[in-house]
Amino acid sequence: MSSAYRNAWEQLPESLRAARAGAWERFVAKGFPSKREEDWRYTDLSALNDASFAGGAAAALDDRTLQNWQRLVFVNGQRQSGEARTPEALLADDGVTALNAALTRDGLDLQVPRNQKAEPLHLLSLQSGGAMSHLRHRLVLEAGAEATLLIDTRGDDSATLSTGVLEVEIGANARLRLLRIQDAGANANDLFRSQIRVGRDARLEYVGLDLGGGLVRHDLNVQLAEPGAYAEVHGVFAPSGNTHVDTHTRILHQAPHTTSREVFRGLVAGRAHAVFNGRIVVEKAAQKTDSEQNLASLLLSPGAEINAKPELEIYADDVKCAHGATCGQLDEMALYYLRSRGLDADTARNLLLFAFAHEVLSRVATDDARVEMERRLAGRLPGSAAYEGLVEGLMA
Repeated sequence: MSSAYRNAWEQLPESLRAARAGAWERFVAKGFPSKREEDWRYTDLSALNDASFAGGAAAALDDRTLQNWQRLVFVNGQRQSGEARTPEALLADDGVTALNAALTRDGLDLQVPRNQKAEPLHLLSLQSGGAMSHLRHRLVLEAGAEATLLIDTRGDDSATLSTGVLEVEIGANARLRLLRIQDAGANANDLFRSQIRVGRDARLEYVGLDLGGGLVRHDLNVQLAEPGAYAEVHGVFAPSGNTHVDTHTRILHQAPHTTSREVFRGLVAGRAHAVFNGRIVVEKAAQKTDSEQNLASLLLSPGAEINAKPELEIYADDVKCAHGATCGQLDEMALYYLRSRGLDADTARNLLLFAFAHEVLSRVATDDARVEMERRLAGRLPGSAAYEGLVEGLMA
């Protein structure tokens, strides 16, 4: 094990070490997950065992935020305004979450009262300078409450490590719009877990955008725990260069009359490697479940690679479920059509790519957040400046 982790542990106050001893011992015993485990078959964390994250001066990164949104900013895991909170270290069921539970010192802790609507919150995490950070967030929506949360991670090109855990409880008839942008640097390691429980007649609307990173993993686990629970889980992953992006979703139907919709779109370029594993489980008690899952990906270069594995497990006998995955390349006839209308090859290609991803991003209900996500995606496409005006028109 790298001394970086032990040094971080020893720097914790004695009171925290006493409270987190179990999580630390679990991490020491288990270490990072290995490729021998099925859930990590295509994502190799072995390099993290001996990595050094001493950390240097934080670089100046783009900290632009959304107008009319509240803002909470962390730089290398440290809150930039207000007092840090010491989160409860609850979830520690594998090496990554155990490390996070042992070393975390801060994060969001928000409870929205019954029948109240919270102001939209932009949670911005900036990672730079070869640092290591661990954040744990907790969000509780009481019955009838409503909230919108954007988790936005940005980084430079240094070798950083960030772990994050988001634990959410959505009460009866409550509604959460959860957005996530992951825009880490080319050498960043970003490991994140979202654990969400949806109560009776409650609603989750999730849209995520993964733009790259040296090694990125997001585990999104949704528990439809009570009758009438509803979840939309949508995302776009667009790695390029030599980046690796791994998305694992788990939607668990545990009660009758629960509904889930899942749509993901992948744009894989350069020598990037994308992994998508989407698993839907319908338990025996979850009669009248209605579930759909769809994944479509485009490989944009000869060196690009994707491993896609949709899974559907049904233990109830009165359900309506469907899933599927496709992978291919851009339609040459569509390219020809756009070029015949006067567009150059790069502009035509990028408009088709943007439109392909826009099917998902258009589901973001708040206009300013949707425009920001579209802008960030468009800026990653090659030659984006050449068709900026056309993209703005498409956004409108």
